[in-house]
Amino acid sequence: RMALTTYQRGIILRGICGSASLKDKQPQISDSNTVITCAQRLEIWDICSISCDAEAFGLKVEFGYDGATRITFTEKE
Repeated sequence: RMALTTYQRGIILRGICGSASLKDKQPQISDSNTVITCAQRLEIWDICSISCDAEAFGLKVEFGYDGATRITFTEKE
């Protein structure tokens, strides 16, 4: 399996940002296309949906909240 390019990760993350799970949450993608941040907390349904989308593209996802939601994407090994 080949590693995703920054451009390919960007396309995947833009798709996730456009999904129902992040709609109206003003998601922002990092310059390196590895992190999405948004001001709102996520519901369990949002977390499940984002995790499934990431898994479909071979990405592992970690969620954190410290005043803003931080979703970090890394490639599965």
